[in-house]
Amino acid sequence: MTTLTPSAERIVDLFLSVDIADVNAGIAWYSDAYAISRGLAERFCISVAQAAGVIAAFSPMNEWDKNVRDAERFLATGVRVHTDSNMRKAARILAGEGIAEVLNAPKTTNFWESILSEGERGICIDRHAYDIATGVRHTDKGRSIGVTAYRACADAYRDAALMLAEHGAVVTPAEVQSVTWEAWRKVWKNVRNTAAVAA
Repeated sequence: MTTLTPSAERIVDLFLSVDIADVNAGIAWYSDAYAISRGLAERFCISVAQAAGVIAAFSPMNEWDKNVRDAERFLATGVRVHTDSNMRKAARILAGEGIAEVLNAPKTTNFWESILSEGERGICIDRHAYDIATGVRHTDKGRSIGVTAYRACADAYRDAALMLAEHGAVVTPAEVQSVTWEAWRKVWKNVRNTAAVAA
């Protein structure tokens, strides 16, 4: 498998191509996710950190809307909504174990931190963030995000935030990730829709 080098410049180019309304929506993404976590916490009498942790535990290979529905359904009923491993993680979080230690993976731990801090901390490198940084839209089988690749991508998002400050955009690395993540998903959603119409 070819090793790809993440590029801060590529991330910046995508960020600067996004219109201001979508930039603002992307910047608000983690605050919105925090509000969802707070709502779940109040409804099910758990901490916001636990609610965000359950969401993070169910996030691998899961679209956001379904991720939230899965967390809500699990908290309401305890039924199986994800893999056995991640179900155990969610149960351990509710039992009061240390959330970062339970999640124990760069993507889910950083996702949890970004939700909990409303985008002030953490850099969630998921499949979309990785593809943005490397400039390649991978298949799920062709994408490999090991620890070294994760760190390189996270560094690229940190560098992108510094570069964007030179353009007058004061954003955290997590906000850079959320803005470009939404833009990338929109591009490929439009490609799929266009292909479906053409077919």
